[in-house]
Amino acid sequence: MTSSLQLRSFAKINWTLDVLYKRDDGFHELRTIYQTVSLHDTIKLNSTSGEIQVICDDPRVPAGETNLAHKAAIALREATGTGAGVRIEIQKRIPVAGGLGGGSSNAAATLMGLVRLWGLKVAEVELLELGAGLGSDVPLFLIGGTLLGVGRGEEVYPIEQCESRDIALVNPGVEVSTAEAYTRLSRLTMHRGALTMPFALLAAKGIRELPLRVRNDLEDAVLPAHPEIAEVKRRLLSTGARPALMSGSGATVYGVFDNSVTLKQALAEMRGLGFWAEGVRTINRQEYQRTIFE
Repeated sequence: MTSSLQLRSFAKINWTLDVLYKRDDGFHELRTIYQTVSLHDTIKLNSTSGEIQVICDDPRVPAGETNLAHKAAIALREATGTGAGVRIEIQKRIPVAGGLGGGSSNAAATLMGLVRLWGLKVAEVELLELGAGLGSDVPLFLIGGTLLGVGRGEEVYPIEQCESRDIALVNPGVEVSTAEAYTRLSRLTMHRGALTMPFALLAAKGIRELPLRVRNDLEDAVLPAHPEIAEVKRRLLSTGARPALMSGSGATVYGVFDNSVTLKQALAEMRGLGFWAEGVRTINRQEYQRTIFE
């Protein structure tokens, strides 16, 4: 058993996000394609005698018991009966409340790290169940790569992996409440079927060969309320992205480019307008599992 560990806590985007209906439990039934990308936070874990503590360099991230990484540590400790403690240091690079799964990724990385730090034996299925209890996006970060998400998004299945080296992530600096986005969407009438299955079938051909069909139903609710996000999407398309789409409930929009030259030009333009912008690539499952521990 080691006394300290450092992990990469990767971000995700949604290639598709279909909101089908509101369920009896109050959540919405989803079909989504998740994709892990190279942008990541850094998580440092240090053993303590029993205290669980969270420290983050971004003041917007809660440091107490409401932090998802803190909840992950508590859940794992209760599930295994260990009395071990940990100091969790989070260095943020993923935009907060940006639709990139930063908090969920931090929780998943914490779970995987603590299994090793505390010298525990936890079955993968049990870890996935713990993750699902913490949040809908947590299980995807226990696997990585390209994944189909169903139910609330917490039930994940590895599918044919998509690869792209030239993706722009752009955030206009606003925070979008996921709950509010779904509330607005519930007031709209949704008649479309899920796009997930056609995407999954096409993915095997390689992302570069496609006039990629992507869709995010939450754009219908979020873009009218946040015109700055719609402006980011418009500008990404005008700079050559094919396609551009809001990730999750926003506010981050991603654009897929044909080459690194147009990607760099788009990033420069976005930064010149005052937007946060980062170039990323997809991270497949093998690389994800190989590199999550630094």
